[in-house]
Amino acid sequence: MKRLFLFCLTVLFFSLAQAQEKPGTLSVIPHVGVSVANLTDFNWTEGMRLVDHFGSISSNYKPGFTGGVQMEYQATEVFSASAALLYSMQGTKYPDFMVDNEDGTAEGVANLRMDLHYLNVPVMLNAYVLPGLALKTGLQIAFLLDGRLKQESTPVTIDEEGAKTYGETEDKETKWNDLKSFDISIPIGLSYEFENVILDARYNLGITKIHSDYDWRNSFFTFTVGYRFVVN
Repeated sequence: MKRLFLFCLTVLFFSLAQAQEKPGTLSVIPHVGVSVANLTDFNWTEGMRLVDHFGSISSNYKPGFTGGVQMEYQATEVFSASAALLYSMQGTKYPDFMVDNEDGTAEGVANLRMDLHYLNVPVMLNAYVLPGLALKTGLQIAFLLDGRLKQESTPVTIDEEGAKTYGETEDKETKWNDLKSFDISIPIGLSYEFENVILDARYNLGITKIHSDYDWRNSFFTFTVGYRFVVN
């Protein structure tokens, strides 16, 4: 009975583990969506004397746009391989804070963010474990297009009683030329397809540092919707 149950379970699995397309099929899949990105170990406020805070402040995930085109080749009924060319807005952001200059003045910092623009090339292996449902992983190579640190800075004067007088806010932007132009990450995700519409969710774990002097690595999610066009 146990062997019969295992046999039936195996037959059921392989009968369900089918892709949407037949083996030998080549598809083009344009897709768009959002990225939700952060940088690991990006301790920008470390060592600063902050007003109304104790220690450093942790960075937050930053939303952005992602989109591009993917080609997928269905090798067997279960497995396919894909490669894509994707534009992705990544980086990180910080909550607002104030730096004490220890001379009766301070600097209010708002909307501090690192804006990173990448051209990503993920190469994926996809396993269709249920009709339309695929688990996927692979390797992603990324090329940095631009990297800038942006913030809104406001000078603050603090009197002896602690009252604050705010000056005029100034937008500041610094282009980072010492970021590495090449990045590698491991994407892990899943997708579901219905009527050629594909919903895709991935987490990308950065394995290379994006800066020579700091242990900053990309860590981001992507959520996209695409449409499959069968070429052959």
